[in-house]
Amino acid sequence: MIRVAVVVRSRSVRAALERGLGQRPSLVVVPLPVGGSAPRVSEADVVLVDHHEWSRERATGEGGGPAAIVLAEAPDDALVAAALGDGASGVLPYGAGVAEVSAAIEAAAAGLVVAPASARSALASRSSRPEAGASLTEREREVLALLAAGLPNRAIGARLGISEHTVKTYVAAILDKLDAATRAEAVAIGLRRGLIML
Repeated sequence: MIRVAVVVRSRSVRAALERGLGQRPSLVVVPLPVGGSAPRVSEADVVLVDHHEWSRERATGEGGGPAAIVLAEAPDDALVAAALGDGASGVLPYGAGVAEVSAAIEAAAAGLVVAPASARSALASRSSRPEAGASLTEREREVLALLAAGLPNRAIGARLGISEHTVKTYVAAILDKLDAATRAEAVAIGLRRGLIML
């Protein structure tokens, strides 16, 4: 079960999210404390947070803890890039449906980066910066994505139409370029830097 806290300014939005997410079998909504105005975020695995609150938390050095999905009225490229750059696990519009939000929560809990399709250009721009692994070729990025999906070398080769030996060569190059010691570490770095998207 994934524990979720909802921290947004609008009581109606919070109530709707808590009601809808509370009906999902894989999720548990962290309740409001008695007499309190905000959930116990430290008890959550994932927090849905208003982008104004997220900015305040980052500015006061209170970020960290559970994975955070930032909610905004109309998340544009700049907001998405800024939120992900500050460590958020994802960005969604307030109008996202319960199914979409639930999927995003599960993805964030698994360490994936989540963003609306309209913000793909922001993610592409973010991943093109040198520190985000711009040196990876398109094929290496494809291999990295398949590593993240848990495929072994033989299955990756079959999927891409290349030999298992060639896959090993790509994996070695990925580990070297991302300065990773293992495949799992390379995947973690790729997720953290936005090289692998949901």
